[in-house]
Amino acid sequence: MQLSRAEFERRHVENALHVAFIGMSNIGKSYTGSRLSESLGFELIQVDQLIWESLGQGSMADFAAWQGQPYSEGYAEREAKSIALESEATAKAMSAPAQNAILDTTGSVIYTSDEVQEKLLSHWYIVHISASKDDIERLKASYFKHPKPLIWNNHYKRSLRQTPNEAIITSYPDLLASRELAYSWLADVTVSSEFVLDPNNTSKDIFEALKPPA
Repeated sequence: MQLSRAEFERRHVENALHVAFIGMSNIGKSYTGSRLSESLGFELIQVDQLIWESLGQGSMADFAAWQGQPYSEGYAEREAKSIALESEATAKAMSAPAQNAILDTTGSVIYTSDEVQEKLLSHWYIVHISASKDDIERLKASYFKHPKPLIWNNHYKRSLRQTPNEAIITSYPDLLASRELAYSWLADVTVSSEFVLDPNNTSKDIFEALKPPA
């Protein structure tokens, strides 16, 4: 939802500003959303939590174990179910806010239904938290240390000489690069992960950076 700076600020004052964070898992969406929620009073809506709760999973780790890796038996069916659940959860989350709100989307929001993405584009101011080259290695290490449910969307490629885990390592950067392009297309504004994760930047600094250009 394209806004002028004046409209952005007016909506904020009127308690009707709806901001959606998009970007990779572990890039800083939840951290930034929590900071703005605590300091500026935004309602924080976390789509990940809605999804794994709908499956009856006790935690994100349980959800990741359920979905499995792209080489796991039955992964394609679980991936399709996960996308459907994400579309439902995101649609539900977008219909809820009655005040200033931040929607903490999943990393795979770009694979949700066309209807969900159209509603996101029409009714939410979309902020892309972008990943740098240095982030790619950090995200890769984080993914293997603390696996999260991941939609591969046909980006998992394995050669005859590779083990499944070796193929994960070589395929993951390609998946991230593809996602960055998709996030950029959806976004109204882009801020870097380095900026939002820098502890020297206050919540007010970050909020100012989200605003449209003057």
